[in-house]
Amino acid sequence: MMITLSFIYPIALLLLGLLPLFWLFAWATRAPNLVRLGRWRFGALLVLRSLMLLALVLALAGTQLVRPSEQTAVVFLFDGSDSFAPALREEALAYVNQAIEAGEPTDRAAVVVFGADPAVERATVPLVPVNRLTSVVVPSRTNIAEAIQLGLALLPADAQKRIVLLSDGVENTGRAVEAARIAALRGVPIEVVPFVATRGPDLLVTALDVPATAREGQSLPLTVRFQSNVATTARVELLADGELIAVEEAFPVAVGAGSLQFNLPVGEAGFRRFEVRMTSPVDTQALNNRATAFSQVEGPPRVLLVASAEDRAAPLRAALEAGEVRVEVRAPAQVPAQVTQLRQFAAVFLVDVPAPALAAEVQRALTIYVREQGGGLAMIGGTEAFGAGGWRRTPLAEILPVDLNPRSQEERPDLALVLVLDRSGSMEDTAGPGRNRLDLAKEAVILATQGLAEQDQLGILVFDDVAQTVLPLQPFTDLLLVEEALGRISTGGGTNIRAGVALGADVLVDVDARVKHVILLTDGLDSSNYADLIDRMRADGATITIVSIGGDANPSLEGLAERGGGAFYRVLQAQDVPAIFLNETIRVAGRDLVEERFLPAIVLNAPPIRGLGPLPPLNGYNATAARPAARTLLVAPDGEPLLAVWQVGLGRVLAWTSDLKAQWATDWLAWAGFVPFATGLVDAVLPPASSGRMSLEARTEGSEILLDLFVFGEDGRMALTGEVTGRLLDPAERGAPVDFRQVGPGRFRAAIPAADPGVYLAQVTAFDLQGEVFATTSAGVAVSYSPEYAPGIDGQILLDDLAALTGGRIAPSPASLFEPAGQRVGQVNEIGLPLLWFALALLPFDIALRRLFLRQMELPALFKRRRRSTASGAEAGLDPALIRLRSARTQPSTPPAARDNAAASTPSAAARPDPREQPAPPPSKPTRTAPNADDDTLAALLAARQRRK
Repeated sequence: MMITLSFIYPIALLLLGLLPLFWLFAWATRAPNLVRLGRWRFGALLVLRSLMLLALVLALAGTQLVRPSEQTAVVFLFDGSDSFAPALREEALAYVNQAIEAGEPTDRAAVVVFGADPAVERATVPLVPVNRLTSVVVPSRTNIAEAIQLGLALLPADAQKRIVLLSDGVENTGRAVEAARIAALRGVPIEVVPFVATRGPDLLVTALDVPATAREGQSLPLTVRFQSNVATTARVELLADGELIAVEEAFPVAVGAGSLQFNLPVGEAGFRRFEVRMTSPVDTQALNNRATAFSQVEGPPRVLLVASAEDRAAPLRAALEAGEVRVEVRAPAQVPAQVTQLRQFAAVFLVDVPAPALAAEVQRALTIYVREQGGGLAMIGGTEAFGAGGWRRTPLAEILPVDLNPRSQEERPDLALVLVLDRSGSMEDTAGPGRNRLDLAKEAVILATQGLAEQDQLGILVFDDVAQTVLPLQPFTDLLLVEEALGRISTGGGTNIRAGVALGADVLVDVDARVKHVILLTDGLDSSNYADLIDRMRADGATITIVSIGGDANPSLEGLAERGGGAFYRVLQAQDVPAIFLNETIRVAGRDLVEERFLPAIVLNAPPIRGLGPLPPLNGYNATAARPAARTLLVAPDGEPLLAVWQVGLGRVLAWTSDLKAQWATDWLAWAGFVPFATGLVDAVLPPASSGRMSLEARTEGSEILLDLFVFGEDGRMALTGEVTGRLLDPAERGAPVDFRQVGPGRFRAAIPAADPGVYLAQVTAFDLQGEVFATTSAGVAVSYSPEYAPGIDGQILLDDLAALTGGRIAPSPASLFEPAGQRVGQVNEIGLPLLWFALALLPFDIALRRLFLRQMELPALFKRRRRSTASGAEAGLDPALIRLRSARTQPSTPPAARDNAAASTPSAAARPDPREQPAPPPSKPTRTAPNADDDTLAALLAARQRRK
């Protein structure tokens, strides 16, 4: 390959068309130019300017010098998936090192390890042996396509290129053929080195077949399909919703495919999850021994009532059962934290449940259950619900149709709360696994903040021997500030309660708030008398509550709390402290509960209150604020919402801010419309029934989940519909939208990547042509294990295709991998800047040809004048006397003939005395020859210059 030129902006080469125009113009104007410049000067100027124009155009075009390259760069792609055994990986490593030893010093190599995704083990560097592979990839998948793409990105542009794939070819993610087409377009061959793995004894479950839908009372057939390469016996376990329901011991397994059938009662309506497990003593791969399936059991909807005490939910349960609704009552600790288990219920009702009673994991699961799976959720009021139950700043607070911060009628803060915590050494006593009393005190502070609203103020003080301010009293706006302050608290020395009370009293002196309150927490004895401080606080309008931990605290604390207008709590179990702090904060704030008799006002006459007639009075409710986007149906006399509902994601959430027991709703329990009202609450949160008008089928195909949706008209035929939306919940309970594409009348399909094994739940909503929801449906699919552990697939076919597409070889010798691949590649050097410098260097010669005119006879005089000028310049800095002396020395002496001629020209001898008669003159200094006029002028100028200095 010869040295060639390439251009970054070849369009600029069109400017070369200016050269003929320039030459044509020069020819047209040659007559005057030849007269002025001469023939040779005119020709040289024409050539010079042509070179300058050519250099400028080439620089604008981004000219590059391409020199042929014989260097070879190879990227080795190592299979790091589980199907590629470690022994095969060692063989591949030895193959690569043989190839590296055969390469030239100028060659380069890179190493990529791939599984579910690729990782760069070594970038493109000079050849160095690979001792071991250190990159960590996800081994449960094989993604050859991304490995090829990464390999292409690592190849340098100035070398012969080659990719070497060392794999078994069992691809289960991505499309390697598409990546190979990109390599072929770039002229990069893919050399494949096949490795065939040997499998040990393996028993695997290939499928669990279960009908997608069933009805209550039916018998559900389940078929377990399996495959084995060895004759053995196995233990078979069948689970339904996580509970073991059937076992087969020593089940005989023959070589090849087999099946086993079970017949089970379907149970109650809801979403049923089945799982089968097979274990064998000779099995060498345990990751493919299970399978999961789902079935939707149709029947009356089931509703889960969650209540801290069963009597709180008893009236509602009785009313729903009277309305033929399936009901199950559970304590907060029994609520499942998995969305798949919550799917057994059509709706979940939280009946007067405080937030601390429901684990944070359960709260997050309920949020996902509503948003992503279309479940219904309702919160029923009471003394421990909504804001009074500490639900502020919880996951469920965000999806409730009411705001838990009721609107304040005053501009000033509602509550100024100061928490005074004992940090003495005794607070380090153990109060549970891995926690001490001070840890529980910090937890109590965090829980107390759930009773605070945005307009409240909070301050935190601590004391041991002395009192300190940890968090100055300030508006409560950010929980993070509170957490940071608590993180700075540690145990200290003695117990000085008076110091803590005194600092708390001082903090509240000048505070303007509706309620000023101090909560004091201590576990120690202190004989100090601080009744005067309590009296001063009372005079300033502040109150104090004292929480005493253990039986060793000062017995006078109860009297002091009573004197301070607050409450006293003697806590024997430190674990009760957080709940006490929350309840006390809610009590002193006094804004979350309104207890008075009133008649509800109807704002929107819609279900569940439509057609029920006059409504009975209520005796109280939880104070909240309406959300603009929610549908508020009933309100209290002050306009605060009583009944509100709204759509959250795919589900609905309802809020009833009064209770449904004999405290505030006594008249409602005896009301004839209570049963239809209670069942109407359930209907309000349930999604529209599909009524057989929509069917969703889910299945796995390779590494994807395929969803097929069928929409039917009233006549049972495929029907046109409007928009179709869906959500898919992955095994990590992350929701993602599902994009359906219509493949026919009333038929839609979606393909979703299934990267991780586990349960995938899909919820789909269809809208009619007017934009109204007319049906919802759901389905589930389980990816039991990665395709990496599925029955063996012959990867040789894929490897052959990759080599054929790119012109690569199959199992080439290691010594041939670094031989040139015959590609037209070279090392590129940009020469645009040197061309600009070249054009600039020619410019002085252009000026000289046009402006400088000298004859040959004038050259000696020019050089002589230059020497004289140089000499004069050298004398300019000498002393004037020295200049005159030099002039006298250089002046020639007068010859005799000249003296005779001079005498002849003088006056006559008679007029002059005879020189011989004159006495001889005395010796004197040598007579200097007077300088000429030019020298005098130069000396005067030099003297003037010296005087100026």
